[in-house]
Amino acid sequence: MPRSGSLLLPLAALGAALVLLGRLAFVAPPSPSLRAREVRSLVAVSANPNSVPTGLVWPSPEAEAKLREVDGITMYPTHAWTDDMKPIVPAAGKLDATPVIIGVAADSGCGKSTFLRRILGALGTEVTPGHTAIGDMMTVVCLDDYHTNDRAGRKATGLTALDAKENDFALMGVQIEALKQGKAVYKPIYNHDTGNKDPPELIEPNKVMVFEGLHPIYDEKARSQLDLGIYIDIVNEVKFAWKVQRDVAERGWTEEQVKEDIEKRLPDFSAYVDPQKANADVVLRYEPSDKGLPYLKVKLIQKKGGAFPMITLKKDITLTGSEPGATLKM
Repeated sequence: MPRSGSLLLPLAALGAALVLLGRLAFVAPPSPSLRAREVRSLVAVSANPNSVPTGLVWPSPEAEAKLREVDGITMYPTHAWTDDMKPIVPAAGKLDATPVIIGVAADSGCGKSTFLRRILGALGTEVTPGHTAIGDMMTVVCLDDYHTNDRAGRKATGLTALDAKENDFALMGVQIEALKQGKAVYKPIYNHDTGNKDPPELIEPNKVMVFEGLHPIYDEKARSQLDLGIYIDIVNEVKFAWKVQRDVAERGWTEEQVKEDIEKRLPDFSAYVDPQKANADVVLRYEPSDKGLPYLKVKLIQKKGGAFPMITLKKDITLTGSEPGATLKM
């Protein structure tokens, strides 16, 4: 992954912050009511109340009849493009420096969004209401927006969202590249509330652009644009506990349904998501602490011999004020 020398110091500082914030963000998972308040106050997510399904599935003769190309970029009609939209457009303004591009990869339900909400909150950034979290210095893009099909379309294809064939990596790569070059893009929207693909939204370049989701490090084109690639590695015991907390509270599932869902997704997770660890600059590994769940042991693992500067501690750092507290050590 290409990096300029001027980026290494802030990225190293960010890496250290990731460990600390990760430890604090996940050691006591928030209750459903608290999670809902955090979403409203920090990320300001707003679903499109007029969400309408495209009724299209890719591939199909109906979708192929509406396929078009602009500036060499294939525009799948399942993304709900309007006729006047282009994938890449001039930006409204010019940044003082090239945006820092960060990818955060993990399985679904593993806390990527919660983790990044805490980062936004720690930075004290003001967030503009909308589908995508856009702050005054950082924009966080959910890569679920690049799913080629909506929820109904994936039922028709029989593929999961983890499968590479259900993701528009070509569009993802050129749009990340464009944002890094200071251009704006019309990015697709996947509406998690309805399962539909809503019309794309305009995203302007920002000082820091974070792309979080299942596959930010998977595709070579997107990966080549990253200044920092982070993989959140959740051991199965922790993953199960977190997904039970989310899916039982928010979706009305039973623990057995959660377990079945994890096992059903495991082959695609192993094929398309987990291999990204090999290309990540930093792996954040979450394990049960010595005291057991919900308390965690968090490890920061850096690529040996990589260009990213090693993060070291001269002595252990102990944090107090909450149970069970936290200790940072090499």
